[in-house]
Amino acid sequence: MNSFVNPLGRHGNPERAAAIKIWTRQSLGLGGEAMVSVNELPCVKPNCPRVRTVILVLSEHAATREIAIRKPMADVDEIDVQNACLDLVMGVLSDEPDSPKAPS
Repeated sequence: MNSFVNPLGRHGNPERAAAIKIWTRQSLGLGGEAMVSVNELPCVKPNCPRVRTVILVLSEHAATREIAIRKPMADVDEIDVQNACLDLVMGVLSDEPDSPKAPS
C-alpha cells in the first residue's frame, strides 16, 4: 500500500464544503453574485496543522478575499466560519496598514 499523499490532491467532502459555503454566505451577508470556493490545502507554516481549510470569496465588485482556518475541512464547524469571517471583516474595516489577515 502506498502511503504517499498528494499535497495538491482534493481532500474533504462535498457535503462539508457545501455547508461551509452556506455558513460563509450567511456570515458575510453575500448575495448571489458572489462566488465562494472551499478547499483543503496543505499548510507548510511552522505550528500549522498538516492541512487547512481555505475559503475564497470572489466578487465582480470587490477584491478576492481569502479566509484560512487551521483545521481540516471535516473539523470545521459553523462557529469556526463565523469567527474567521468576523476576523476578515474586522481586518477590512481597520485603517491600520498592518491589520491582521484572516487566520491561516
